[in-house]
Amino acid sequence: MKASRKINFLYTNIGRGHPFYLDGIIEAITHRGKINSIRSQLDIFEVSQGIPKFGWQLIRWLYKHGSTDNFVGHIYNKLRLNTDYNQQSRVVKIIGRNIRQKYMPDSNPLVVAHPLLVAILKGKRNLFYQHGEVIAPAEAVVEGAQTIFVPTKETAVPFFKKGYTKEDIIITNLCIEPTLVKQAEDSFSQRIKRIQVNQSLTGAFFSSGAEPKPHIKKILLCAESVISSGGRAIIFARNKKALWKTIVPAFKKKSFQTQIIDSTDYIPRPLPTVLVVSYNSRREENIFTAQLFKYFDYVVAPSHERTNWALGLGLPMFILAPAIGSFAPLNQNVVLNHQVARLIKSNHDAMNFNDLLSSLQKNGELIRMSQSGWHRYDINGFANIAQYLIKKSIGN
Repeated sequence: MKASRKINFLYTNIGRGHPFYLDGIIEAITHRGKINSIRSQLDIFEVSQGIPKFGWQLIRWLYKHGSTDNFVGHIYNKLRLNTDYNQQSRVVKIIGRNIRQKYMPDSNPLVVAHPLLVAILKGKRNLFYQHGEVIAPAEAVVEGAQTIFVPTKETAVPFFKKGYTKEDIIITNLCIEPTLVKQAEDSFSQRIKRIQVNQSLTGAFFSSGAEPKPHIKKILLCAESVISSGGRAIIFARNKKALWKTIVPAFKKKSFQTQIIDSTDYIPRPLPTVLVVSYNSRREENIFTAQLFKYFDYVVAPSHERTNWALGLGLPMFILAPAIGSFAPLNQNVVLNHQVARLIKSNHDAMNFNDLLSSLQKNGELIRMSQSGWHRYDINGFANIAQYLIKKSIGN
């Protein structure tokens, strides 16, 4: 028996997808009663100081402004599309200095979910890279991890082409929040019943962490369309940020029955016509999502990690255009090709969103979208990763 090792987790906390994936693994480990196998959960801003920390702060600022249709946005997206993390640039070496100092000598397992951290820690013993999305653009395929977790065989192909072997890659299945997996079957069954009887539906609306203006506008118009026609909307909005500041005054002006809740509040029963879920962190958002998921009949969101819901939970998805960045267009293509999603291309589409939704419900297409996405892929990815890491930590 080898010596027991504790598991470290290192977050980027830039964007929304990467904290989500590590949180899911930790949640699955906790559900197995193995929280003591975790040594630390830190982010890059806690580890870094001085110039490296400033560099990470600049990257975060660029991310937040990179989804805008202006000079900064165009520069950021050009840089991102031309990024090759396999090239050890001077910038990567500078921002990664404190991270390498802390983790390179440490033989305990370290789990990361951002390709830049793999590049920084290239060659570290027991470096685990969690790539949770079903697609893998070039920027995500980075050399240097000991083990890579990917959800499907198709996702593994680019990593094989980069030189990883079958021993290096673990096929996990879809990574969907453990709290949603537990209620997936009941939620799916109730959703199908509501759609079949032509009941008024409830939509869940999400933006990305960067909250780009085109997406905010479409969320507002889509929500107004369904609310005006008797539907309900649950809108997840970061507290007092761009989406929140847009929808709250707009709905008050239209006199919609609107209730705003935050982490100090209970879920209202029954739900109001509009429920604005105001959160300060991704963890708060996840908690609310788990509590409200049983009400979701469809989701309106950019094509980020929530495409997994459309592919595994039978939740029809309506994708907000434009697809921004390198991941979003590929995710969009997957769900559209699997016919579990529709695209909201323009503001005109958004203004008439309820007409589309009603038509899909009446002609049976919405049920077909839901059924096509019900367990299209297995959904136990986080549990499988947790089991693997626990075994690794105890030396088996």
